[in-house]
Amino acid sequence: MSRESLIARGRAFQEKSFTEQIEAGTWTESVDPETLETITTFAGGYAGPALVKYPDLSVDERTAVGQQYSSTDLIVKVPVAEAIIPEGTIILVTASTSDASLVGRKYRVKAAPQSGNVTSHRYPVVEE
Repeated sequence: MSRESLIARGRAFQEKSFTEQIEAGTWTESVDPETLETITTFAGGYAGPALVKYPDLSVDERTAVGQQYSSTDLIVKVPVAEAIIPEGTIILVTASTSDASLVGRKYRVKAAPQSGNVTSHRYPVVEE
């Protein structure tokens, strides 16, 4: 079996494990004239299956300038066939078959994903 066919099989298997639906791209804001509430609407980009992963249960606790904070790296995986999601893009989880508490969470893309011979694009993100 060739490397290309192995990678293709791995990508297909990976995509079957995606349990979230996300929207990642451009957002517009408008004001509802009756309630005066701000309405945020998805204006385009990637909308489709993904996997939100908290890869480490341990949290890194640090102290910086007298402030204690905690951090852990989060990852959002999307199919390789999709266009690259640019750094700084907001990702909104719109549905999840594995964890309802993920729905409505927002993440900001920190950097470009792992690329090349990979089964999915893995984006490092930070929760908003």
